[in-house]
Amino acid sequence: MIEIPVILAVFLFIVMLFGGFAKGTMGFGLIISTVPFLSVLIPPKDAMAWMAVPILFLNIYALFLTRAEWRQAPRIFIFLPACILFVPIGVRLVVWLPEDITRAAIGAGVFIVVAMRLGGWKPERKTEHVGRFLSVAWGAATGFIHGSLMMPAPPLVLYLNYIGASRDAFVFLLNCVSTTLILTQIASFAGLGAYASGAGWQSLFLLAPAVLGMWIGNRFRQSLSESSFERMVLSILGLVGITLVAKFIYGLL
Repeated sequence: MIEIPVILAVFLFIVMLFGGFAKGTMGFGLIISTVPFLSVLIPPKDAMAWMAVPILFLNIYALFLTRAEWRQAPRIFIFLPACILFVPIGVRLVVWLPEDITRAAIGAGVFIVVAMRLGGWKPERKTEHVGRFLSVAWGAATGFIHGSLMMPAPPLVLYLNYIGASRDAFVFLLNCVSTTLILTQIASFAGLGAYASGAGWQSLFLLAPAVLGMWIGNRFRQSLSESSFERMVLSILGLVGITLVAKFIYGLL
């Protein structure tokens, strides 16, 4: 884990404030609004390790708020263990891969999310039973993508829609899986020595700007045009994605 100079700490504060504001206003976007930004300036593995700790606490809080749907948990009893098993593989990959390749992959992930949101695409909700093999394969892919890119939303949202989760159950299961993924990711990074210098505790200061941003976003949600603000945020993220891919291409020249 790298040492964090003051100017980078200020940048982290601003990025977390922006990510919290985006989540408070739109209901999503904390990870997608922070990890790509940080990956432009610092190694992606460090960005992920730093972001994982404060996001874990925020996810635990979100899980607590949706705990009334706990009876829905058996619906992911096959999917979730597969996620857990493949997160460490993804983490080891991101630690091993050259930084610019990881940046390019994160940039590509940003493009996918931005295209899905700006295109207005919403997966059709099914009510079908998902076979064990498909659940395991889907969970493995979700865990691997989270461990390597910290962007599990596309496959996770697809899965929860496919199993026909109702709105409240969807939110609970999303929080349940996300919290488990983050916890497994932190354990994997810790096993590789990412927090040996106490960086995990240091990153907790990022909770303050994230919570502040969420509070401001919630206050301004009614007065802001959510669709316009979402388009603005996604456009900015699109530029970040272009920057990440461009850095990779530039390194090949």
